Amino acid sequence: MTTHSFRLGSHHYDVMQQQLFDQDGQQCVLRHQSLLVLHELVVHANKVVSKDDLFTQVWKGISVTDDSLVQCVADIRRALQDDKHEILKTVPRRGYLLVAHECADAPAICLPEDMLPFLGRGQELQDLGEMLANPACRLISIVGIGGVGKSRLAKAIARQVAEQFAQGICFVELAAVQDAELIPAAVATAAGIAIQGVREPVEQLQSALAARQMLLVLDNIEHLLPEVEICQALLAANSHLKILVTSRLPTRVYGEWLYHLHGFPLPLDGELTGSCAAFDLFMQSARRVQHGFFLKVGEHDAVRDICRLVGGMPLGIEIAASWVQHLTCTEILLEMRRHLQASANNDDDPDPKPSALASVLWQSWQMLTSREQRILHMLALFRGKFTREAASAISGAHLGDYASLIGKSMLRRNEEGDYSLHEVMRQYASDHRLASQQHPATAQRFVEYHLEVVEQVDAAIFGGEQLVGITRLEREHDNFRECLSLCNPEHNRLAAMPELGLRMVGALGMFWFLANHWKEGYGWAERFLELQRHEQPSVAQAMALLTAGGISALMDKHALAEQYLCRGTDMAGYLGNQVQSARGLLALSVLRRLQGRYAESIDCGQQSVALFKATGDEGGYQFNLVNMGHSLLWLERYDEAVKALEECIRLNHQIGMTISMPYALVNLGRLHWKLGDGVAARAYLQQSIQMAEQLGILLYHAQALCSLGSIEVSEGNAEAALGFFRQSMSDYLHLGDREGQVNVMKGVGVAKAMLNELALAWQFMVVAEDMAGYLKIPLLPDNQPLFEASKQRVQRELSPGLLALHRNLGRVNELNTLHNAI
Repeated sequence: MTTHSFRLGSHHYDVMQQQLFDQDGQQCVLRHQSLLVLHELVVHANKVVSKDDLFTQVWKGISVTDDSLVQCVADIRRALQDDKHEILKTVPRRGYLLVAHECADAPAICLPEDMLPFLGRGQELQDLGEMLANPACRLISIVGIGGVGKSRLAKAIARQVAEQFAQGICFVELAAVQDAELIPAAVATAAGIAIQGVREPVEQLQSALAARQMLLVLDNIEHLLPEVEICQALLAANSHLKILVTSRLPTRVYGEWLYHLHGFPLPLDGELTGSCAAFDLFMQSARRVQHGFFLKVGEHDAVRDICRLVGGMPLGIEIAASWVQHLTCTEILLEMRRHLQASANNDDDPDPKPSALASVLWQSWQMLTSREQRILHMLALFRGKFTREAASAISGAHLGDYASLIGKSMLRRNEEGDYSLHEVMRQYASDHRLASQQHPATAQRFVEYHLEVVEQVDAAIFGGEQLVGITRLEREHDNFRECLSLCNPEHNRLAAMPELGLRMVGALGMFWFLANHWKEGYGWAERFLELQRHEQPSVAQAMALLTAGGISALMDKHALAEQYLCRGTDMAGYLGNQVQSARGLLALSVLRRLQGRYAESIDCGQQSVALFKATGDEGGYQFNLVNMGHSLLWLERYDEAVKALEECIRLNHQIGMTISMPYALVNLGRLHWKLGDGVAARAYLQQSIQMAEQLGILLYHAQALCSLGSIEVSEGNAEAALGFFRQSMSDYLHLGDREGQVNVMKGVGVAKAMLNELALAWQFMVVAEDMAGYLKIPLLPDNQPLFEASKQRVQRELSPGLLALHRNLGRVNELNTLHNAI
């Protein structure tokens, strides 16, 4: 049934008429292009739509700039009164997501599609449905051995109960996640939440999910146990949240409800019919590899016994059924019995009673050619999905190999063309690789391939393909983590490659910086630098030092950043590597600006610019310009600042957009406000906000909003100012950016005083000054005279007792409490 109308907040959209109506039924007027963009987003409601797809569908080959789409998005948000972007969301580096409900109020369901029909499990669905309907049941673990069908059951029950959750379902695949500390990032990606800044990822998730009534499904969590405190943290922050976990083991989290999953019910004699899920699965799997397969006389009993031998395990049934390409059902049964009997009689076997599934896996492995076994050894290194291009580059596999492995149920291919191994099969092949003499060579091949990918992207990371490069590296991030683990002697003593690990750390540095993987990147850099501390100076070591130093600066560890950056820059200079010398000086220029040493920042920047020019790196040159422009603005050298910032924007138009564009725009907005041109200032700042939303960069979004608030408060528009400050503080709290929080609270103090809310004004002023003094942060004196005048007025009009009372109240209040009072 086709849905003809969708609810978008308080508005609704008629798909047939292609019109938007407000809550009173009045038609909302939108520009033609904006209406086309809205229609495309509604058609793909509750799914991420990429920028490229929108350009293709709306402009159909006509060359337009990104600004055209940004303006349409802003137009739609204005019509929907979506000031907080809760209806039309920007998903960083992926596109836009429209939260829309069918008029029957169907919630959003973010679940991966299954390629095959779901069979059986009626009782299990009923049991889990009753558990999820119980208000006391908030954390359920579906527990069972690998291959029993936990993931498919979790998806099925999630679809069944979706209507119980206003914000729908969020499904998080964790099989490729190697460390429990990375779970928050995986959840954020699945939920479309930006994890940025220095604030702990778990805290950012708690804030973002706090108001959502949703079901969070964490699939395949067993390898991350027992470090799963995130479950308790998220449940504690949101009483409407429920979590469904699939695992081979209980999580042992307090309040966990266990549901043990077993194989399909085993068919009894005479009951082998189409109503039996085990039989249906065998037939379905057999027909996938041999079209027209049917059972001969007497084979029903053989299929029944095959299902019994594997204990009704879906994975075992699927694999055994794939053998019909080579054997009859009777022969399959005989082979399985022969192997189980041989294993039971083997005195040298440490496990005299192997599981039936293990037997099926062993036999399936033996049915592979030696070439196919070698290919699976290599493919088992991939985490999650992988492309045929990557798989072929590492394993040498060709199209026929993939077809054969898919036919033998060893490999899967999704609708997008990506491949994957079932996690049980991946682990089985991985164990075989580790036991073979091929392991070191296979691991090195895997690392070298991915190192080449990283170094290729890093070479142009400042240029016009920056956003495409970051997206590409993000997609492969789990594989890079696997590479670093393989290179680390602590994780892999048989084939450690610390020198390759150091190269990868250096090449991933800018990606970690730009994609906000700061804590993780710093951890890897510190580890490999320690491993190589006694080695001779090298370019890889210099790059790794710059990685550690650049991230340290962003995390406000300025003294540590100083050590790393100076050593790395000096080493690059000593080795004569101009590119890394230029990057080192750029990082030092950023650090000096963060320290408030603006003249030194400009000096480092000028040296870096000269080197970037010498190497022909316009991307590095433009990134340097915006940082220098920022420092020049702080020094009130306005003409030079304008020149640097406008040159940065010109280069962005020439080489392609980078994240420096919204950074340049926000500084041009500040600068024109200082020069008294409020119209130009507002235009630059609004453009920065739109571009920051498009790129998913909260920092520049927050800065532009704060500056707009400062402009409004300077012109006496207190209510308008508070609207901007409220949004800016929300971003700064998410980021954990305390300097930004101080600037917002100063502005709020002035605005509250204008509105004669003197007690609240005093609370904001006291907290702002206390925090600035404690942090010793250099602040741009935006509205400083106005701030001081407002402060003096409050001190005159409130009694000493009230000043003392509200000073103390401000100091004991949480920042979130003050945020709610803006």
